[in-house]
Amino acid sequence: MSHPIHKYSALARPVEPQYPTNLAVIILLPLVAIGLFAWLAFDGSGMGEAGKAGLFGALAAFLAWALGREMDPDHNATAFIAMALTVLLAGLGYGFDLLTLGALMFAVRLVNRTVGPQAKVGDLITLVLLNLGAVFVEGAWWMPFLSVIALAVDEFFERSNLTQRLAIPALLVMGLSAFLVGDGVDFSVMESLVRGWIVTVVVVALMVGGTIFNTEEILAPMDVLGSPCNCRRVQAGMALILLAAICSLLGGQESLAANLAILAVLAASLVGRNIELGKGDKEAA
Repeated sequence: MSHPIHKYSALARPVEPQYPTNLAVIILLPLVAIGLFAWLAFDGSGMGEAGKAGLFGALAAFLAWALGREMDPDHNATAFIAMALTVLLAGLGYGFDLLTLGALMFAVRLVNRTVGPQAKVGDLITLVLLNLGAVFVEGAWWMPFLSVIALAVDEFFERSNLTQRLAIPALLVMGLSAFLVGDGVDFSVMESLVRGWIVTVVVVALMVGGTIFNTEEILAPMDVLGSPCNCRRVQAGMALILLAAICSLLGGQESLAANLAILAVLAASLVGRNIELGKGDKEAA
């Protein structure tokens, strides 16, 4: 069902309380923030630090839930498992690159077309700005290149407009500039990667790769158009999330740790499709 915000955005998916899974998220997020704050404050963190971690942890949990919806539109459980895993990671003291996670979510929605229409000007500006933050605030220099791939995939499926095409060189310049600003990109940080985490990423990547290959049909409807999502588009979106998790290794252990919410979404997709949750919802959440 179309929402007033869709007059301005083709990538926004508002959380509407009339859907049970959406209502669950609305209820859970404040509880997550309060719970993380209490847990971290009790664990010895200062009140300010615990409050910040609680807020950021809740935001990361929401973004993981939203990205889980794109990873597996047909199964509500995937999004909630991704959310739970992200909360667990936050409770263990991990922080998250929220701008990178947001940029990835927008890029995947551009590919998936889970809303339906082609991205609007405001969507593309938001995508570029999120990538700007991902590169120059969080150091995820690889994110603009993934966004370019998303734009190219969308162009492959449907001829885009001039604004969308202009976003491609802007993102390429942004990504390449990371190599020229300051000391550039230091690949030696990959030496800091912990072997166990590398194995985890590889195993999850191989299993998710099999899932992507075996996905033959998507039943979830597009929010605005109402017809089922394009299976090939969703597969491409899943592959983009998988590629993002692999790219996070390029920044070493620190980068991987800051992007564990992406890995949580991938891991959740391996379990979520086997669980029925909120099957009656019109939206896949």
